[in-house]
Amino acid sequence: MTIAYQYRLKPNQEQKARLNRWLDMLRHQYNYLLQDRFDWWLNNRCPANACPLVCQLPVLKEQPGYNKAPFHDYIA
Repeated sequence: MTIAYQYRLKPNQEQKARLNRWLDMLRHQYNYLLQDRFDWWLNNRCPANACPLVCQLPVLKEQPGYNKAPFHDYIA
């Protein structure tokens, strides 16, 4: 049972130059994006024992008077 085919390329000199140029551009793009990921990681990392979430707690409201609920008049 054949699962996959393999093809052998036999490019001429012009095609070899073009393929090498494409591979070179892909390598540069890969390295650029990899460096971008490393830079992001270096700028955004934090110590392992620190929580990265820093937020202020909201101001607490006064406790409502539960005996003055809006449905107080409807309870019989």
